[in-house]
Amino acid sequence: MKETLFPYKFREFQEDFLNFIQLGVSKSKNIIVEAATGFGKTPLILSALIPKVIKKDLKIVWIAKTGSESDRPIEELKVVYKYLNIDFFGFSFRGKKDMCLLLKDLKLSNKVNHEEASLVCEAYRNKCQYRANLEEFNAFEWLIKEPRLYSEILNFCIENKVCPYKIQVLLLNYAKILALSYNYIIDFRINHFMKNKVGFKNSILIVDEAHNLQQAVSEVNSDKITIGTVERALKEAELLGNKDLEGFLDAMNGYLQKFLKSMKSEDALVQLSEIAWKCAGNESSFKEFCEEAKKAGNKLRRQRLLEGKAPRSSLHHLGEFWMKVIENINVEGVALTAFRENESLTIEFTDMRGGELLSKLWSEFNLCIFCSGTLKPLEAFAEIIGLNNYLGKVFPSPYSDRNVTSFITKGLSSKGEELTNEMAERYIKALEDFVKALNVNLSIFASSYRVQNKLLSLGLKEIIENHNREVFIEAQNMSGEEGRELMKKFKACAEKRRKGVLIGVMGGRFAEGADFPGKQLEAIFLAGIPFEKPTVKTQLYIKYYSKLYGEEKGRYYAYILPALKRASQALGRALRSKDDYAVMVLGDERYTRYLELLPDYIQKTVKTVNFEALYKALEECQGN
Repeated sequence: MKETLFPYKFREFQEDFLNFIQLGVSKSKNIIVEAATGFGKTPLILSALIPKVIKKDLKIVWIAKTGSESDRPIEELKVVYKYLNIDFFGFSFRGKKDMCLLLKDLKLSNKVNHEEASLVCEAYRNKCQYRANLEEFNAFEWLIKEPRLYSEILNFCIENKVCPYKIQVLLLNYAKILALSYNYIIDFRINHFMKNKVGFKNSILIVDEAHNLQQAVSEVNSDKITIGTVERALKEAELLGNKDLEGFLDAMNGYLQKFLKSMKSEDALVQLSEIAWKCAGNESSFKEFCEEAKKAGNKLRRQRLLEGKAPRSSLHHLGEFWMKVIENINVEGVALTAFRENESLTIEFTDMRGGELLSKLWSEFNLCIFCSGTLKPLEAFAEIIGLNNYLGKVFPSPYSDRNVTSFITKGLSSKGEELTNEMAERYIKALEDFVKALNVNLSIFASSYRVQNKLLSLGLKEIIENHNREVFIEAQNMSGEEGRELMKKFKACAEKRRKGVLIGVMGGRFAEGADFPGKQLEAIFLAGIPFEKPTVKTQLYIKYYSKLYGEEKGRYYAYILPALKRASQALGRALRSKDDYAVMVLGDERYTRYLELLPDYIQKTVKTVNFEALYKALEECQGN
């Protein structure tokens, strides 16, 4: 077999990248690689690893932030398979929520989360026709003859009336590469299933878009409830006729309402001991009530299952939330905070221990490869995720001034807790000039929803529409389906006379993970730097990281780096190949301080311009 299986003609720096992966693997080192969006990281990594995997009888576990992103390595594996016709099976794996046909029959597909989908599966296991049909199923040969996307497996199972999820589990015995979302590996509550089925020690782990790890592990171990959760739980307790729980929840609701009224800022620390005393008299009784709430919620979930309803219970969620808080509140690196949201109160349990938790995971694998377009400085990334024994390299992007024209605007800044009216008006002028000068599909990514809403309240949408553009706005709680439909309509504007303007936020669904090749997106304006608001939670992160890494590194790791990575990710949406061209405006004069943390194509091409002279500068670049 060839040493590499790369199915394309090598472009600039690609062969060096492939050789670097092979070097790290030969030395049994973990690997960190940064390469720009559109570089070809996925096929290069696959092509470097497959010969090694076949020779040493290993497996590849490829994890991505979302299920849809986990299809990419399998799509590339299909190309490699056709290129050499090698016998190498792999597939993209999805959970029961996506793969259970019974959920569709019960009309529950879009009404349950992943845990609830598992509950439905367990409750109906002896009544499920799709599970029963598995006993006579023997068509594995067709499935494993080539790499499969999850959608191919799903459609095959629909035709054959067998359980797609169980078929996936059986296919794990044949797969040499498995692609799935982060949670199956980084969530220690559920990863034992994959560990037993796949065998981590005999697998090479690929972490795609690895800049997301810090946030992803925090989200897995964190949770939140609202006053609405408590109110719904109270109604459930009344439905069950549980007077003791009613009294407990009524006291909790009253306490949280008073807490909300007493808040002098947007967020505050919450003391478990105080809420336990106010609601139950002491912490021991509080724990007993929470256990009872979880137990009663489970009873209600089973009852709803029997009625063919989604097995959802606020009682169960509330009990589970407080039990997690009770078990972890004295652990260093966790926090309990409250914040005001839409005239209500949210209580949030946050786990900040990314490096501590993840460091135990990496050693379970044969070796690990981390890749993204935004990982630098690599030493900081490795320290944050708790990685040792690694080789790291940042590869130059293939983009130059033929692909990018970029500006940093003087006189604009999102600095401060709130955007002043004067600064907002400056942004409005710059954004109007940006739209006027460029008759292409373009995007405006704000530093936060707060800044986005401020600009919209001053008429940004109407101003843009006056220039004959169709405006698409990312809403804060937009559903996945709404987001896909909006993106589809925006992309279609590239071929129309009336171009589209997409308004979103850095770190949002359109600024990360979304692809806009060619003319689908040809200009980007970053309205501010996406630093976290200096809330109590932000200060706790900085304090915790400062204790771990020292005061200077603590602020840098917890506050500076995440913001610049979000900005860099947003810029990368417009570049997918060397044929793409984009104009990029970094609308905050503070970006000049952080050039070394921005993509190299910005460092190579950027010019500074006063925001009032932006229109002229954009016209000139269009003329060139």
